[in-house]
Order: sequence, then C-alpha cells, then structure tokens
Amino acid sequence: MSYIKTDEKILLQRSKRYVYRIFLMRQTGTVLCFLSIASVLHYLNYSPFVYVLLGFNAFCWPTIAFFYAKKTMDVVKTTNLSLVIDAALGGFWVAMMAVSPFPALIMIAILISDRYAAGGWNVLKPSLIAMFVTFVIVWAVLGFPLNLSFSASIVWCSLPLATVYIMSLSMLTRNLAVQLINKNREFERIALMDPRLHIPNRRLFEQRLSSIFVQTQRNGTHAHLMLLDVDNFKYINDTYGHEAGDYFLAEMSSILRHIIGPKDTPARFGGDELAIIVVDQTNEQILELATNISESIKKIRLQSDDQFFASISIGIASVETAKTVSEWFGLADKALYYVKRNGRNGIRIY
Repeated sequence: MSYIKTDEKILLQRSKRYVYRIFLMRQTGTVLCFLSIASVLHYLNYSPFVYVLLGFNAFCWPTIAFFYAKKTMDVVKTTNLSLVIDAALGGFWVAMMAVSPFPALIMIAILISDRYAAGGWNVLKPSLIAMFVTFVIVWAVLGFPLNLSFSASIVWCSLPLATVYIMSLSMLTRNLAVQLINKNREFERIALMDPRLHIPNRRLFEQRLSSIFVQTQRNGTHAHLMLLDVDNFKYINDTYGHEAGDYFLAEMSSILRHIIGPKDTPARFGGDELAIIVVDQTNEQILELATNISESIKKIRLQSDDQFFASISIGIASVETAKTVSEWFGLADKALYYVKRNGRNGIRIY
C-alpha cells in the first residue's frame, strides 16, 4: 500500500508540474498574441468591446484555466481540454482578424506545435477540429472578410510573438530534455545498483571488471579481483531468518564501502557472494586489505544475538596472472574455493 501511495504522490507532482508549465506558456503566448491581434483589430477599426474580449482571453483565461484544472480530479485531462479551447479561441481570433496572413500564420503554427508537444496527436486532432470549426463559423458570420495587406504596425507587433515565444518554447524544451537525461541516468544508476546493499550489482560489476582489465592491459597498471563468500550463510538464514541474513550482508557491504579506496569497486554478483575490484595495490597491500576486511566482518553482531559470529572466505587474483577477463575471474574463483575446501575462514591469493 505504501508503494501505491508513493506512486500516486509522484503522479500528482508530475501532473502539477505539467499544469504549471502549460500555464506559463499559455500566459506568455496570450500576452504576446494580444499585441499582435490588437494591432490588426486597430487596423480594421473594431469596437472597444472586441478589445475587452481580447483582454479577457489574454489576461484572465490562462489563470481561470490554471486554477480550475488544479481543482479537478484529473488535472492533465482538464488541462488538455483547455488546450483544445485555446485552439478554438485561436480560430475565433483568426476569423476576427480577417485572416491577416502574418499574425494568423504565426498563431496557427504556434497553436499546432504547442498542442502536439503537449499531448501528441490525441490533443492536436481535437484542437485542429475546434480551431477549424470555430474559424469557419465566425468567419461566415462576419461575411468572409479578408485582410491580405501588411502594415508596419501589424508586422512590428507580431514580431515578439514570432521571436520571444519561440525562444521561450525552446528554453522549456531544453529544460525538459535535461530533466529527462538526468532521470534516465538515475534510472540507469538504480538498475545497476543492488537496492539492498547500495553497491553495484552483477551487471555493473562485469562492466567495471572488463573496463579495468582493458585499462591494465593498455596502461600497464595493477589490479586485483577479490571474491568474498560468507561461510555457512545458509545457517544464518535458517537459524535467524532471512531478515537477519539481509542485515548481515548490508553490514558487510557497509564495511567494504568504508575500508576500500575511492578507485575500488565493491559489488554483489550472487546471493551471499561479494566482490571487490582493487586497483594500484601490491600483493602485500591486497593481503593486508583482505585481512582488515575479514577481521571487521567477524565483529558484526545481530540484534537478536550479541554472541553471533560469522567468518568469510576470500579468494584473490592479480590481473597480471590472466590473459582474459573470464580467466581473471576464474583464477579468483579457484582461490576462493581452495579456501572453502580447506576449512573456510581464510585468504588465498592465486
């Protein structure tokens, strides 16, 4: 149930951001359209009442649509409906301007691109229908007027719509693109991390292992692969429960993250099997590191049993002993199983 509530909160936050973005762009667009349309209305000598309607559309309608959408159950659906209404209003003003080419074409282009960007064909299709139907009805009522002339005032008053709005739209699109890239990176990071232990999972471990192997072959640097296996881990799960087993692995992961160096990579590649890729260490240093890890893990205690004790077996292989990545892993695995066959609770470097 907590996951469901969390998902609902995320959807609600996304919906609110969507409505707010639409409000900002709508308000910007209507203010800029006001200048453009008003210049044509002035050229055609319309009555003051028409300017009042235009002012309401430009300065009041965006706020009304915004607050109404926020109060509805499905804010996205309501906002998309308001986008269709915007298109209908656009058709109304195109007819009122007697199809004045310069501002009319800019308005139509922006309305179409906005609707398609907001909801694709599902929003664009009803918007085009609403715009066309409204335009035809109003244009017919006005007697099909045509204003094909270009005056300097109309052109100058339409330029902000053609420039400022497009720049605003590009900035918003860029911002959304950056957010999407960051989200994808975060999803990729989550997909490559073990959710319980907060260390790389097997997929990322294999990528790092291959990458470091190639680097050592190219640069002549040193690296070691250390495989760690909890001795009698099944006994921990059977005796104390799987939650205790998970707790032990989490504590073990925490120890690894604190002991190893910043360039080293800890990972979980199996149930109770962990690994560390250690770079720029000698054989003596890697044995000292393994000993510190082993002794630290022996100090882990369970909350249900302060006398609890568990050991680990460690197998190590240097990259210099292998010709391929799979051989490198295989040699470390052989060293690990040598320890396990000889009483566990030990360290062996191949």
